[in-house]
Amino acid sequence: MFTRVWLAAAMVRALRTLAQTAVALIGTTAVIEGVDWRLVASGSVLAAVLSLLTSLGGLPEAEPGDDQVGVGNDRRLFPYV
Repeated sequence: MFTRVWLAAAMVRALRTLAQTAVALIGTTAVIEGVDWRLVASGSVLAAVLSLLTSLGGLPEAEPGDDQVGVGNDRRLFPYV
């Protein structure tokens, strides 16, 4: 389960989740000066950790038996590897 493919797919998913959470938290503020950056950072990191924990249940991007990065349901996941 913890192959290089799984780790790469889980990290990509966690980074996407982190970025989406940061955008959502920043977007709830009317002006940039009103952004609570500690809240944005802690909320985004927590979302990334939860994403990694959720990935333990399985990732469609990293199917069992896949031995190459990018092989699976989403072949465009890692186009440069």
